Amino acid sequence: MIAPYIPPKRKTKVVFVQLGSPEAPTAKALRKYLRNFLGDPRVIDINPWVWKIILNGFVLPFRPAKSAKLYERIWDGKSFPLITNTENFTEKVRSELKIIDPEGYVEVNHAFLLSPPYVNEVYDSWEEDLKNNVGATKLMVIPMFPQYSESTIASGVDALAKELSKRVKIPTFEVITNFHRTHAFIDNSVTQLDAKVEELKEKGIEIDKLVISFHGMQKRRVVFKGDDYYRHCYETFRLIVDRLKHLKPEQAIMTFQSRFGSEEWITPYTEATVEKLIEEGNRELMVYSPSFVADCLETTDELGHELAEDAKEWGGNVYPVECLNVKDQWCKDFAKYVMTQAEGSAQDKEDIEYQLRPEDFEAMPELAMKSAEA
Repeated sequence: MIAPYIPPKRKTKVVFVQLGSPEAPTAKALRKYLRNFLGDPRVIDINPWVWKIILNGFVLPFRPAKSAKLYERIWDGKSFPLITNTENFTEKVRSELKIIDPEGYVEVNHAFLLSPPYVNEVYDSWEEDLKNNVGATKLMVIPMFPQYSESTIASGVDALAKELSKRVKIPTFEVITNFHRTHAFIDNSVTQLDAKVEELKEKGIEIDKLVISFHGMQKRRVVFKGDDYYRHCYETFRLIVDRLKHLKPEQAIMTFQSRFGSEEWITPYTEATVEKLIEEGNRELMVYSPSFVADCLETTDELGHELAEDAKEWGGNVYPVECLNVKDQWCKDFAKYVMTQAEGSAQDKEDIEYQLRPEDFEAMPELAMKSAEA
């Protein structure tokens, strides 16, 4: 007998999407991971035929072994920080939603682009719920990258679109393309930084400069393609440094890390900036990367290990600040943010983020290519 159709209760299924990590810190696992990651035309947006030759002929034969050694330094024997933090973050947000949403209008899940659970697995679970008349009536995807960029957010949208192209049942859906101006993200970042300054001061350490380090991007993507990433980074920088209690805005510097290839990337570069600051006598440096909300290779190893070691050789000290990860207040505030996005009014949604004035952008460095070629 066919089960009677029962109209579903209004419910939004929210999916936190992260990039993911390799299966293990081995050359074999990294080769698979990098093939999928670097094979994405949103990540590497040069001529696909040229890049295919470079990727298979020069990158994949050599880079996996080198990358495996780096990933081994952040491997806990079972998983990587990005995976563990994302899982725990989702669970804590889910717990908070049970308090502020006792009727169950919102449910949260997580998915990875390059690790299980994949987007298609979450979609499968939604279709299974539909069979039992408990499926969500709306799908909301929140890529866990605060600032928009083609190489992250658009890549995630492509993955969703690819999955939708295979499905018969498609819910009403929405993609949140950035959350870098939200009170939840900015206020908790400021709290994290202020707490680190206080912690170091108790140890007798006075911070000279704060380096706000964002993940890098090819400069041409901003200059020629109009990617919003650089502007979003500056907005993040401005909103954070103007709200710090223990450091003055002029003590903070915006930089960019994680270059790949020989193209011009957004400057100033984090490593070169830190070296110059130390040469100028700024020996106690704090570094924070608000491109990420969960610690990963770029924060734990690139900044927390490699940059810190380099700084010592240059005669200074780098004190890395952890990502927001699973901090209680961050999870509480993000649960409220999710609830507002899913169930709030237009005014509620206006009130969940900071607004900037035109004069706030007067000090934003202008990007210009050294080469005139696109």
